[in-house]
Amino acid sequence: MAGLGLFSARLAPSQTLTTLHSFSGDLDGANPYAGLVLSGNTLYGTASNGRGLGEGTVFKLNTDGTGFTVLHRFTGGTDGSNIYAGLILSGNTLYGAAEGGGGSGSGKIFAVNTDGTGYKTLYDFSINGSPFLNTDGANPYAGLILSGNTLYGTAYNGGSSGYGTVFSITTNGTAFATLYTFAG
Repeated sequence: MAGLGLFSARLAPSQTLTTLHSFSGDLDGANPYAGLVLSGNTLYGTASNGRGLGEGTVFKLNTDGTGFTVLHRFTGGTDGSNIYAGLILSGNTLYGAAEGGGGSGSGKIFAVNTDGTGYKTLYDFSINGSPFLNTDGANPYAGLILSGNTLYGTAYNGGSSGYGTVFSITTNGTAFATLYTFAG
């Protein structure tokens, strides 16, 4: 005689989605493409742009949704624009990449303290000719990684062939190096 086994299906507990912040598109930024960085109960992130009043933001907020604060609002000028990449946190300093803006409009690597003070340019990408031919790269879309006191990243355009680069720079903004130039 064969036995018949009956198994009851358990329902998975329902999940609740909580919106921590809705971007207005103006002073707080718009289009947060990148992931967030968590430190304690504080989330740090970037918004890529904003309507009329800015070209992206670095922000923080608490994990319960309170305390939203813009740490830096990009103007689209020499401080950078179009912040598609996420941030790296080391101590009380956030490091990031701006796809546009900077001294030549080709993007930049920046640092800002977690309290919003001390924004500084670590590196401005250059353009020497067209289309985007240079030695260092241009338009860093992706995030950075950190090893010791060296940041590593990629630039979408630029390099000797115009197809992008892999670069490194120290966290104090010295010793920029092009590690590889893509040939296309």
